[in-house]
Amino acid sequence: MSSPEDIRAGIRVEILQPDYVAGEIGVILGREELVEGQLSNRWLIQVIGEDVVVSLTPDEFRIISQFNS
Repeated sequence: MSSPEDIRAGIRVEILQPDYVAGEIGVILGREELVEGQLSNRWLIQVIGEDVVVSLTPDEFRIISQFNS
């Protein structure tokens, strides 16, 4: 599980859930925004090498790199 204070745009993560993208590597795009600008506890993650963006909670991914390289 990733700690919320460690999560920010541009870092690489290993996706743990859901099954259809589990094991893939992604890059955090930012926090999911709800109606009227409220932020949710979910993060938008671009799956590297795929045309897929997923919305995940911190326990559905693991930080593997603090830098976008």
